[in-house]
Amino acid sequence: MKKIHIVLADDQLLVRAGIRALLEASPDYQVDAECADGLEAIDQIRRQQPDIALLDIAMPFLSGIEVSKAIRHSDPKIKILILSSIDRHESVEQALAAGVNGYLLKDFILGELHQALTAVMDGKRFLSPKIQQTLDQHHLDGESGHTAGLTARQTEILRLVASGRTTKEIARELGISPKTVEFHRAQLMGKLNVHDVTALTRFAIQAGIVS
Repeated sequence: MKKIHIVLADDQLLVRAGIRALLEASPDYQVDAECADGLEAIDQIRRQQPDIALLDIAMPFLSGIEVSKAIRHSDPKIKILILSSIDRHESVEQALAAGVNGYLLKDFILGELHQALTAVMDGKRFLSPKIQQTLDQHHLDGESGHTAGLTARQTEILRLVASGRTTKEIARELGISPKTVEFHRAQLMGKLNVHDVTALTRFAIQAGIVS
């Protein structure tokens, strides 16, 4: 079986040593390079061309997120797995926006590390359960916060969309043109940061606009 080649970047020597020992205890993994800062990480990743870059976020010179952006821009094939103790939703969302394939908290158990590496190699996204819970809660909080910002017209259109009415039916009921309905629906999606009618409907149910 072909080994999975890894470049490991973390500014703490003991952390790097521990993770390397865990990885190399398995015949499936080979750590090609260790890096103590973001600049070194970019250099070694470009030199080694690993299957996976395993990155901490808080590193000198360049953060793991900045390293991810640079690598993703130059080589989209390399998988990137963040390994961090930071669980703030802002950091997770920034990492995902930078193109990382997974985000694993450092309080992982050994099985989670193997699971995360396998998932990203298979082209799937992996998030620690606590990270997924944090993102889900933030999304719900954000939805509740946005409800008060909707206009009366937007709320009415949201209610009708979530009730399964077509664009023509909504236009006829409200006495407006179909294009105006489409405009308001696009505004709703932008304001609520959703991308389809299913997501609009889910928001409307969670916000109590429809049952």
